[in-house]
Amino acid sequence: MLKDDPQITDPDLDAYVDDQLSDAQRSEVEAHLARHPDAAARVMRDLALRRDLRRALAPPATPRPLLGAARKLAVARRRDVQMRRMLRIVPAAMLVGLGWLAHAGLGPLSVSQGTASEPAPPSIAAAVSAHQVSLLRLAMTSQPEVSHLDPVELRAATGIGLPGFPGDWTVRDVQVFPSSQGPGIEILFDTPDLGRVSHFAVRAGSFDVTLPRLHETPDHGIAWFQIGETAHVLVAEDDHADPLLDASVRLSGTLY
Repeated sequence: MLKDDPQITDPDLDAYVDDQLSDAQRSEVEAHLARHPDAAARVMRDLALRRDLRRALAPPATPRPLLGAARKLAVARRRDVQMRRMLRIVPAAMLVGLGWLAHAGLGPLSVSQGTASEPAPPSIAAAVSAHQVSLLRLAMTSQPEVSHLDPVELRAATGIGLPGFPGDWTVRDVQVFPSSQGPGIEILFDTPDLGRVSHFAVRAGSFDVTLPRLHETPDHGIAWFQIGETAHVLVAEDDHADPLLDASVRLSGTLY
């Protein structure tokens, strides 16, 4: 029985990943993870691995047309990396249980499969608004852009950790943007492959791990993911929707 923070051990974290705890015990582990980033990172990696093990054994799903070849390549690359890692670190007992993992549910904090009817998280609407405002600012001489990105200062002020951005992404503007979930960080980039793209990050209000996925809109390409308590959204033009998924996979990998 989990009671206080010092008694939460590695077996307790394993039981959390395997969805073997009661609601009360799960809440205690989540409070522990919120106070211990290293333990939270380990749990996130284990949840992602468990998800990929289930997907590796499940029948292949028909991809949505919007995702195209870029998504297929990104998913295949992630699966290949995770499977190679599995062969090194997964004990024989887990391999015996793969049949169960292929059919078992993953619990409330797991990565669920996206569907066309799945409602968009509120961070997407905030990210689109922030993206449009950033483009508007670029056209206004009275609103000078801020091109200096200071992740340490931004994290101290907002509690939001930013991913490691590619070196060839040029910062055009950085702003703290209001949203219904609290202050978010909006960064507008010029990129060689995606054109003008913005990254919006905001505290989602709950602990979760959602691996990168696309969201369909008529005018924008949007990719989003959540690591811990922070949701991250990439926004670009609609014809760049598929490459955004690969970019978001790379960004999310810098946060583990």
